[in-house]
Amino acid sequence: MRRLVALVSALAMTLLGVSVVTGASPTNAVVPGVNGRIVFTSVSCGDTCTFRFVTADPDGTTRTVVAGPYGQHAFDDHSIANWSPDGTSLIFMAHQAIWQVNADGTGLHKVFRGSRTVGMDDGPTFTPDGEHIVFSRCCPNHGGQTLWMINTDGTGLEQLTRERTTHGDAPADTTPQVSPDGTHIVFNRCFPVRPCVVSTVTMNGRNRHRLSPPSEFGTRLPNWSPSSRRVVFTMATPRSSAVAVVRADGSHFHKLTHARGKSFSTDASYSPDGTKIIFARGRLSRNGVDLFTMHPDGTRIARVTDTKTRFEILPQWAVN
Repeated sequence: MRRLVALVSALAMTLLGVSVVTGASPTNAVVPGVNGRIVFTSVSCGDTCTFRFVTADPDGTTRTVVAGPYGQHAFDDHSIANWSPDGTSLIFMAHQAIWQVNADGTGLHKVFRGSRTVGMDDGPTFTPDGEHIVFSRCCPNHGGQTLWMINTDGTGLEQLTRERTTHGDAPADTTPQVSPDGTHIVFNRCFPVRPCVVSTVTMNGRNRHRLSPPSEFGTRLPNWSPSSRRVVFTMATPRSSAVAVVRADGSHFHKLTHARGKSFSTDASYSPDGTKIIFARGRLSRNGVDLFTMHPDGTRIARVTDTKTRFEILPQWAVN
């Protein structure tokens, strides 16, 4: 499922993941609590691009590089780091392995490794009780890319979802997020020749339900609200992308941001207290993507970072 291509092509967002939504979701679910630090991916590009996972205060200051640099070949589609429920560590996928690192950048270690024949997608995520990790695993038993779960020590591998192969290809269940109440998983379900959609399943991988409305261009990276009542995600538009929100039953969909000119908004997630959403925003004509916050209704947008030359993307908010 290697789909990384040039960072500036296809709305300058393939490495930001938006180009993937047209077919081919902390990011663990934020748990309720007091707002702590954020983590995001900092991307610097010259002849090639390098990726670093960075933690910072919510205003973008007091930065710490906790892992990296990595080359773009280390990831599949998205270079995502996800907080543990207590905000003391992070997990991510790199080089076909799940890694865990302390919030101060110490203690980096491998939790689980894939294989040459069974790969993994980006964005492993903790369950809210901190006892399991849910992740996307590619193509065992000639099936599609599906959701799996392991214990936090890497043992107890269990398959959750199943996708049927048709004409040699199958849907891909990617970027899972476990609801803060521990009852559902939201994920992006991508089809070989159709746009991606946001869907949920119960924790046993059953009762699949689509949340996002029909779209010609697709979705990406869903995240739960702390109450487990809403899901925020990115919806692609013909030449851009916007942040949208929907209730957990699929009702009351609406966009929170709207593209103006050549701008785009993506990679949204809630703060632990539910009062803000953090997201990435940039312009196709500018060499930089920065982080912003807004109220859950899309108002009071405020800048968090201002890098001008780097891509700061995929933010997640930890509890304090």
